Amino acid sequence: MEAIERLLQLPYQTLAILVAGYLSYRLAYTGRDSTHQTLDTLAIALVFAFISQAASALLLAIYLAWKPTIPTHAGALPLWAGYAASVGGIVAALVVAAIWRRVSAHSLPEILRGAGISSSDRNTAAWETVINREDSGPSQITVVKKDGVTLQCERLDDFKKAPFGPMILGQDGSIALYVTDYRDEESGEWEKIDPEHGDWGPELTIITAAEIAEVRIRHAPSLLRRWRRGRRTGKGSGVVGDEDPPAS
Repeated sequence: MEAIERLLQLPYQTLAILVAGYLSYRLAYTGRDSTHQTLDTLAIALVFAFISQAASALLLAIYLAWKPTIPTHAGALPLWAGYAASVGGIVAALVVAAIWRRVSAHSLPEILRGAGISSSDRNTAAWETVINREDSGPSQITVVKKDGVTLQCERLDDFKKAPFGPMILGQDGSIALYVTDYRDEESGEWEKIDPEHGDWGPELTIITAAEIAEVRIRHAPSLLRRWRRGRRTGKGSGVVGDEDPPAS
């Protein structure tokens, strides 16, 4: 308690910078900090704290350049301006953290690979890379269990508005999905399942990592990527629909 009291006695500008560093770190690395050591956490938080301080200083400079002509006590800066600049610095740090979360898992590794600097994405396992790519656009997931049963969600887009999203990939290897297709090892035939239960809502199935033998995930290409592929193959505009082509 004594340490907290001492912390609260710090100037509000310092507290705002510390808050900005912590909140920005949590926003940028929630679910991606399993390999971070204490030094990593501290260094990253300090980077975001510096961004917050720089943004606050910039806001104050803008205010001083365009401040009203109403005189203040002994030329002191109005208290509300200081608080506003601190809040603005926190917001700026959070915006940068959100942008960094988007580009650090996808764009940055591609840039480094393209420049021949590094082919590593910082993750220690392939599963970490998959779950950290939140913008990869998965379209279908199939889970093969150790007992031979296969569960599938054929179209993840159908469950985008479900309470927990289309699926959940746990850091421990567990998976939660809305099962639309089921296949038993003995029959080998797919059986359709309707996870919707009227007013009860969709049924979410959770599979622990210990039960899983194999995971297959399909990713639908973006419109731009499909257009480029169509240009290379010479198939008109290259904009292909989501539906499979009819069998001939």
